[in-house]
Amino acid sequence: MKKSMQKSQGLRWFPPLCITLMLVVQPAWSESGESDASFQGSSEDPISSTVFDDTERFVPPNELPIVDTYIKKEMAASLEEKADDMGAVMITPEGEISTMEVDPEELKMMEQAIDILEDGAEGSFKMNGLGDSDFAEAEATSESVIGRDTRVRIRATKKYPFRTAGRIDIGCTGTLIGPRHVLTAGHCVYNIRNDKWYRKLSFTPGQNGSVKPYGKIGWKRAISVKGWTKKHKRNYDYAMIILNKDVGKTVGWMGYGWKRPMPKYNVNINGYPGDKDHGTMWYSYCKLGKVTTFRLYYARDTYGGMSGSGVYVYWKSKNKRTIYGIHAYGVDSTGYNGATRIRKTVYNNLKRWKSQY
Repeated sequence: MKKSMQKSQGLRWFPPLCITLMLVVQPAWSESGESDASFQGSSEDPISSTVFDDTERFVPPNELPIVDTYIKKEMAASLEEKADDMGAVMITPEGEISTMEVDPEELKMMEQAIDILEDGAEGSFKMNGLGDSDFAEAEATSESVIGRDTRVRIRATKKYPFRTAGRIDIGCTGTLIGPRHVLTAGHCVYNIRNDKWYRKLSFTPGQNGSVKPYGKIGWKRAISVKGWTKKHKRNYDYAMIILNKDVGKTVGWMGYGWKRPMPKYNVNINGYPGDKDHGTMWYSYCKLGKVTTFRLYYARDTYGGMSGSGVYVYWKSKNKRTIYGIHAYGVDSTGYNGATRIRKTVYNNLKRWKSQY
């Protein structure tokens, strides 16, 4: 790995050979990977504050100028375009912006080595205390309520895994996937309507109405990818918030992973919907309805405010949970609500950001 810092370009990073291309027709073999662990507990010159959006609530996806790209067109893009989409861009509360670039020539070698490299891996998780109650689990537009509302309120938000989820001040949901690393949607940190970063990104894990059992944690860095911040592509709607306190060492964190092909597991989602009492957590589950290269779909009730929630699978026999998607969108032409899928490239970015920050 080579690293170089240039004042005009920020941090330029040449990653190891670990990038994959997702095929439109999924292969007969199975590949997967999981994060190093889930845990259940014990730059450039500063720029003007005009880069920040100081509104109190995020703009919902159905009001954003999101770019939808056909899968075949996305996969046929040049190496330079792909590298640009995958490159990370980040900001601090002081307005300092930096980038992590992907070199096109490195990407070319990655693509040539894809079949050899994609062998997947399983990781562990860590939790602090006993597991949660056994909600129905499986072995292995604006957000929408579909038909009858079947969501259940979570009152025991201090139990794992619910305490790893929290409310982000801008009105979204996030999930801890590391000691200080909050996984969420790209549109929860960056407003593509005015191309500004949201400033109100503090995180309150396990919030239960007005009760904040672990306090409100400030942030020190927000990260997304240029595919979202620059190109406004729906396929790149994911982000990470780095907190200024390792609250995960107290409340724990969730694991995350990728699979190809992606089985139609039962998936779980919990977060802070805007149509319920302020700061209350709600939960639902169902079987995956449709899987595409960039997204996961499910007929599960959600609402604005649950953007950024982890879409996860629970293996009761192993007492293990793995996030495979980031909830982001309401019902579209498929008839389902949807999540940004954690593909191998997304997985690699998340792992990279965790190790860096």
